[in-house]
Amino acid sequence: MTTLYKHLLSKGYCRVRLTLINTNHFLVKASINKISGVFILDTGASATCVDLEQTRHFELQSEPSSEKASSASTTEMHTEIATQNHLQISKWSSKNKSIVLFDMQAVNEALTLQDNDPVHGIIGADVLKSGQAIIDYKNHWLYMKTKTAS
Repeated sequence: MTTLYKHLLSKGYCRVRLTLINTNHFLVKASINKISGVFILDTGASATCVDLEQTRHFELQSEPSSEKASSASTTEMHTEIATQNHLQISKWSSKNKSIVLFDMQAVNEALTLQDNDPVHGIIGADVLKSGQAIIDYKNHWLYMKTKTAS
């Protein structure tokens, strides 16, 4: 019997370790413009986001956006957009990625209150869809399609 890992590897996927924290969120390491960060993996977030305070850290060139960010815990917030960024998660990458920036202070305060480290941002459904992501919740793995199967 073939394992999920071997099957997906043969289909052109790479696998990425997820870290489960006590809030029941998964964290994933990723890089933006070749600069590493830690992100919440959020299938319910429509777009990949970075904390506005991390704009310089990731060398993002942003401009104001007419879009508003919202979550289950906050009202609409001001956003900015940074285009043409290189996003990489393990061997998967996107070279022309748009990233939404917004104030993630409330998110990071909530994480800190529950004894977790702050995060740089959120990997959203836009990346998960384009990477044809598969999440193995039981074993804490994220699979991303990196190439066409042979």
